[in-house]
Amino acid sequence: MIVVSISNCPPKLRGDLSKWLLEINTGVYVGQVNARVREALWKRICENIRDGQATMVFSMNNEQHMDFYVHNTSWVPVDLDGIKLMKHPNRLNYIPNDELEEGFSNEAKRLMNKRRRKKKASSEGYVLLDIETTGLSVENDNIIEIAAIEMKNGKAVREYSELIRHDEPLSDKIIALTGINDEMLKENGKDIREVLKGLIEFISDKTVLIYNAPFDIRFIKKEAERNNIDFPDINCKDIFIEAKNKIDSLENYKLETVAGFLDIGGKQKHRAVDDCKLLNEVYLKLNDI
Repeated sequence: MIVVSISNCPPKLRGDLSKWLLEINTGVYVGQVNARVREALWKRICENIRDGQATMVFSMNNEQHMDFYVHNTSWVPVDLDGIKLMKHPNRLNYIPNDELEEGFSNEAKRLMNKRRRKKKASSEGYVLLDIETTGLSVENDNIIEIAAIEMKNGKAVREYSELIRHDEPLSDKIIALTGINDEMLKENGKDIREVLKGLIEFISDKTVLIYNAPFDIRFIKKEAERNNIDFPDINCKDIFIEAKNKIDSLENYKLETVAGFLDIGGKQKHRAVDDCKLLNEVYLKLNDI
């Protein structure tokens, strides 16, 4: 739901707002619209209200479960340790955010602890992991590509990416989905044993971020079992679970769908390195929710 309050508003703009929202009092409009329409309405308000004032409040999946915009008002939005409040024009003794004592409220303590954990995770680093397979069956299909990217202090510091040789010809569906073909695997693919040993070394003692981790882990462990490799238990974080916990009522929770909801450009390419990079963007955006 959104609520729009306007004053000194041109009649034409009132008419435009009435097409989408219900005016329940003079200059007060309420309604239910999607994010795209909401942003378009706010842009139209700002472009056409002239010297008038406007405030929009809308539902948002954040700590306060809401957000708001203002235009031409003397009340200014401010951030107090992650909580968005309004600075009133008569509050002359307002203390800037960076001068507030830490822990001045329980909510502030919780948010600061969250930020410390996020900063710690960023400084200690993590590894993004993704695989591409010939299908969905762990018993009957195989991995054809593995990629891992190590992140530290917000930057990629190492990358591991390998194609894997495969005896059977790839299906047209997998070729179309991934862009990987039999010739690429024949010329550039490596033996799965070599790739798995390299992966184990790369991710050793790291926190590993995966999207829909059970799928990837089952395939990796099955390939390791087939090739008599002891694949260790890893410290794994499933970003699919985090997305479902933080975002309500999506049509589906595919990586590409979640990325679109979070306004992240680009599509899931079903190439391991590219999908690791997309996963990282999703992970960082989810941390801000």
